[in-house]
Amino acid sequence: MIDDDDLTIRTAEAADHLLLTVIGDLDLENAPAMTAALKDAIGVRPVILDLTGVDFMDSSGLGVLVGAHKEAAAHGAALLLAAPGPRLQKIFKITKLHKVFAVYESVPAAVAALGQPLQVEAAPPESVVPGFDAAGP
Repeated sequence: MIDDDDLTIRTAEAADHLLLTVIGDLDLENAPAMTAALKDAIGVRPVILDLTGVDFMDSSGLGVLVGAHKEAAAHGAALLLAAPGPRLQKIFKITKLHKVFAVYESVPAAVAALGQPLQVEAAPPESVVPGFDAAGP
């Protein structure tokens, strides 16, 4: 677990995946801690990143997620993003990263997706967050 003034990352292990729960802002100041947590987590098991507690993410935070996505794909694993709030959904849509990441409405939805074939190198063609159109503008 990482816990500082601006960012908390909790890790929970399950048989078929690892869950990282993130609370705080993902920004330039916290990017190194998030990178370290993701590097430790990524291996052969899928990683679910619970973003429920993330209210703000800047380009540094996005860069960390893109790097983690590439690292997971290189290991033959998957990085699933769960429960991004409206602000993060908007950021993912503006940057078109909703076409790169597998984004799920909730942690249980992401866990359920693990029972189905996952694309490791690219996200599913459509987002599974209701109202979050993968086609974008």
